[in-house]
Amino acid sequence: MLIGFPIAFNLILSSIVYLLISDYPLTLVAQRMFQGMNGFALLAVPFFILTGQLMVKGSLLKSLTDFVNAFVGHVRGALALVTVGTCLFMGAIVGLAVASTASLGSFLIPMMKEEGYSAGYASGVMASASLLGPIMPPSVLMIIYCISVGRTSIAGIFLASIIPAILIALAQMLVIYFIARKRNYPSHESVAWPEKWTQFKKACPALMLPVIILGGIFGGVFTVTEASAAAAAYAFFISMFVMKDVKFSDLPSIFMETALTSGLVIMLAGSATVTAWAISNEQIIQTVSGPMSHIPVWLFLLLLNVLLLINGMFMDDYASVIVLGPILAPIAWGMGIDPLQIGVIICVNLVIGLATPPLRNHPFCYQPHGRSHHRADGPGGLADGHHEYSGSSSCDLCSRLYLVVASNVRLLMNRFLLSVVPRQLHQPNRYNPKRR
Repeated sequence: MLIGFPIAFNLILSSIVYLLISDYPLTLVAQRMFQGMNGFALLAVPFFILTGQLMVKGSLLKSLTDFVNAFVGHVRGALALVTVGTCLFMGAIVGLAVASTASLGSFLIPMMKEEGYSAGYASGVMASASLLGPIMPPSVLMIIYCISVGRTSIAGIFLASIIPAILIALAQMLVIYFIARKRNYPSHESVAWPEKWTQFKKACPALMLPVIILGGIFGGVFTVTEASAAAAAYAFFISMFVMKDVKFSDLPSIFMETALTSGLVIMLAGSATVTAWAISNEQIIQTVSGPMSHIPVWLFLLLLNVLLLINGMFMDDYASVIVLGPILAPIAWGMGIDPLQIGVIICVNLVIGLATPPLRNHPFCYQPHGRSHHRADGPGGLADGHHEYSGSSSCDLCSRLYLVVASNVRLLMNRFLLSVVPRQLHQPNRYNPKRR
């Protein structure tokens, strides 16, 4: 991975070397890869990615940004606060950190620079805020975790991650506010309530997507896969026939980008399944669980957080959750830790590693370059502009405080999750073609 070798191929190659040394047939690679990619819930991945692509191509994302700006734009550090708020809503629609970074960073980072934010701070805000994407449901990472580990309900882990995502967003906003006051970052004009209502009505098509996805899942109307398909159909209808921002000529590129991103995620899930089988075949779980059973639960959770944070600095979150999830989750279950609690802990820690040095998987931390045409509609909208940004590849120390605060909030929420999630959502997710 350090020399640019794709991590999916890296996992396959390391598994092949293990099979050759251990004298196992190489057909196990194809068998295990197919098994890892043959989950019904994985069908939700391309639908969620398609929903995000339709949002980016149309004006849904711009209206969502203007809506957040109308309510928090009068506070110091307005654009940074808008970035966090929009990423929270974006996470409730797409569920991918890279999607949030690529779509929002292309125009919010240049606008922050124009308002006097340093390049490192603007990149740090974007990288840290976009981590809300895989934490706020629906999360593609959590879907893959549940498929890989088992015994964990997808709907349950979605519901368990809502409060941590909101608290992390509030903690980020609090840090942004104090830094903005210290550095005298600007605010926007206060918006009257009639204008706020106007921006809300414009953002309603985008705000309905989380209602369809989360409301359908938690209300028992949809399975996760059906909710993703319904969201993609809704986004297609709104973008094509209501907003009329997406043309039929745009569909080939949208479908191609969706296929490429989905293929990478699903192939990674299949290749990591082979590695997970090799680890299980060596009985590493039994080897590790023995010494772990004699330590207190709080110490295990503390060590687990440190281990996952370090692992997330060097390894992709999707591969990590497939390789480490089947090892760590059974150990935690044996110690009496709830499956939903350990699932949220694993996923959140690995997500924080996305924006943590030395590797950092966010494209805008390495090459923050983008263009955007953005129209402002009234005082509630953001400034007009055509921007091009080429900035620093590193994020400054102050922006890293977001991750520290988020980690502490998550630790405080570990014990609280069990009292928040209804017990009926603790059952493993199973596909039932009959609607309730």
